Amino acid sequence: GLKPLSRSSNSILSYISRARAMLRASLLLALSASAASAPSAASEPVCHGPACQGEEGGGLEAEAAVLLQVHRATASEETPYINPCPTGYNPKASTKKACSAANLKYTGNTNAVSTSASHCCVPQYWTCNMGDEKYCKTSKQTSKYANPTFLGDTKQWWWDALEFQGNCCLPPNPASVQTATWTMDTRMNPSDTGCKTTEVKGKKGSPSYTLIALWTGKRCPTTASVGGTYYAPTCTTTSAGCSGVDIGEGMCCYYNPSS
Repeated sequence: GLKPLSRSSNSILSYISRARAMLRASLLLALSASAASAPSAASEPVCHGPACQGEEGGGLEAEAAVLLQVHRATASEETPYINPCPTGYNPKASTKKACSAANLKYTGNTNAVSTSASHCCVPQYWTCNMGDEKYCKTSKQTSKYANPTFLGDTKQWWWDALEFQGNCCLPPNPASVQTATWTMDTRMNPSDTGCKTTEVKGKKGSPSYTLIALWTGKRCPTTASVGGTYYAPTCTTTSAGCSGVDIGEGMCCYYNPSS
């Protein structure tokens, strides 16, 4: 359990950090226990990429998925969750200014579990990860494959009450395709050390490809370019060697022709 606060500022900061970690773990445990019985909304994908469906840290561990998971876990037949966004769009935390600048619909706290929520309707095939404005923008180096939109710094009310972060959203490439081509980084607090674009040599049954990694300032979403066509790679933690690119902490991302 948590020890009483001491007068030391370092002890206070340590206490807050441990309290937040315990709160986060409790929330994820509660969500995983209740999500199975919660109403499903097939038209509202909240976590993009094969990693979101697996046992290795799936959607419940991705911040961008937590909000709708909360809605679904607390909904019932009597009070079903109603998506405030038009068909084909999902609510993501955003400032009104950033949402309007991106020509998207701002819904504020409509149908939200928090009165302080600030939501923007984002196309369902966009992939959103935590990021910051400094990194979440198009550059000469990334313009060929990434056109990110930063939705502004908003308070992460579910556990990081003392911090402000923002959604960095990536449209599929090309934007007209009806599927996500980026995979979310589902790690909690990664570093940018392994977030590097890497050429991967082909093997029997699998072609050569480029695993593109984009550092958002907080996370490392990835996409695989295979002969100029983009796909959402499979990302999973492993300790038995990586057949693709290890972007850090044993998170192995690779192009999977069968996914």
